[in-house]
Amino acid sequence: MNHSIMSGTRNHLIRQLVFFDEQYSIFYDQYVRDYGKDKQIVDGLVKRYKETLEKLLSCEDEVLFKSLQEITLLGSSVKVLFEEDGFEESFTVVYPTDIDPDNNRISFLSPIGRQLLLAGPEDSIILESPVGTNNVQIREIRFSYMSDFTA
Repeated sequence: MNHSIMSGTRNHLIRQLVFFDEQYSIFYDQYVRDYGKDKQIVDGLVKRYKETLEKLLSCEDEVLFKSLQEITLLGSSVKVLFEEDGFEESFTVVYPTDIDPDNNRISFLSPIGRQLLLAGPEDSIILESPVGTNNVQIREIRFSYMSDFTA
């Protein structure tokens, strides 16, 4: 484990935490359209995400490094196995400004992104998407995202 890589990763996670602390209301107004049930869902997800980041950042580098393969964060690439047909596909969970459907970069606010964020390896979840519902198992998580969100 390279110390400078872990330092950069730690700084990146801190910037995510600062973003959600300082700019969440601006972000929310721009990207979440429903102020009812959707607001509760997004607020709860962001609250759990911030708590997770705080917990991870309190860990030593070795524990943090291992944890980056055990939980889906913004910037994680997640390989899922579709249980019905055995097909595997990878998604990278990103900020809404960084989506790229052609490369499976999905917003954490999208239906699939919300379900993958904070999930762990071997978790079985039901992915609900506009085209249907699929039972999937998370096979692998790799944290690699090094961009910053700007509203």
